[in-house]
Amino acid sequence: MRCCRRPLVYMLVLTVALGVMAIPSAQGATATEVLVDKSFHVTLLRTAGGTLAFPDATGTTGESVTPIGTYKVTDKQADPNWHWEGKVYAPYLRDKANGLGIRWIGISLPSYGLHGTNDPFSIGKDVSHGCVRHENADVTKAFSLIPTGTPVRIIETPIPQQTEGMVTDFLELYDLLTVLRGSR
Repeated sequence: MRCCRRPLVYMLVLTVALGVMAIPSAQGATATEVLVDKSFHVTLLRTAGGTLAFPDATGTTGESVTPIGTYKVTDKQADPNWHWEGKVYAPYLRDKANGLGIRWIGISLPSYGLHGTNDPFSIGKDVSHGCVRHENADVTKAFSLIPTGTPVRIIETPIPQQTEGMVTDFLELYDLLTVLRGSR
């Protein structure tokens, strides 16, 4: 009986997740808070009209961990240059090696922020150098909704091992749907 419920749970998680990612009432609104949940690899934009959710990638362990805490958006850049290990990468549209992708949303923790990526298949994993990565299409939507000064809370929710497996399966399905759609 247990094996028969698992596909039903996956369908439920997928339905809820896809529904939250595109709540029309939140389109065109201004974010009043950004919430990053490292455990579920999701960034939520809370607006007066609803909530938008985007899958993300966060930092690994040690020096590259994404720090938990409350911060504020301090600056925003479209098509940013990326300064990394003594090298300057041109904006992503000219240099696909630019790890910031097409948008940068800096927070009050120096050198940390929310940004795009040149590695879309890293989304859903703990692989960044501490920043919060998003698909370029997602961070472009978020960029227009997040004004400077918006609070950014980074949290980590303890989750059971079984739930973690379902989240991982969902994000793999999200990657597959992204490839099939060809829109990101």
